[in-house]
Amino acid sequence: MFIDYSDNELAILQRLKQGDEAAFTQLYRKYSLPLYVNFLRFVKDETLSEELVQEIFVRIWTKRESLSIKENFSAYLYRSAQNLVYDFYRKLQRNKTLYQRFKELATSNYTHIEEVLSLKESETILYKALNKLSPQQKRVYQLCKIQGQTYKQAGSELGISLHTVKEHLEKANLTVRAYVASNLDIFLSLVVITCLTKK
Repeated sequence: MFIDYSDNELAILQRLKQGDEAAFTQLYRKYSLPLYVNFLRFVKDETLSEELVQEIFVRIWTKRESLSIKENFSAYLYRSAQNLVYDFYRKLQRNKTLYQRFKELATSNYTHIEEVLSLKESETILYKALNKLSPQQKRVYQLCKIQGQTYKQAGSELGISLHTVKEHLEKANLTVRAYVASNLDIFLSLVVITCLTKK
């Protein structure tokens, strides 16, 4: 079925409030994938991400007659997604099995950790993690991960080979990852901050 995304979204929402399934499908097809990708960034689980998308749209359909959307639909979905992710992390802290599973996923996916560690709010945890490194590992990490220098630039500045830079960075990454794993409560709090502030 051809979906015309040029339709006025306000008109689509009005049709949705009247129970128009085609309007609901149109919104779902337009927004479900971006929502899924966003959820996946934070919960690191494909099935759970799909469930969260479904939950948002089930709520929308169930409450369609009383929907009060004062901003655009995209902003409304973003706010709904924030609330769902926040609920997920609150549930996570109460459920030991889920908590352990997420811990394994989070610590095995270093990109996710780095994203959180790049936030201003995480300066304390990053500072403490870096203090676990040797002076040379710390300097390499700062140059490559924080200042964004290439291995070649870092090696030139420190007077060491490209191979040595890579070696130091690999060891530093392992140490930082281990520190985050041993301080997961702080890490999860920062993930929640990420979810609630990312736009």
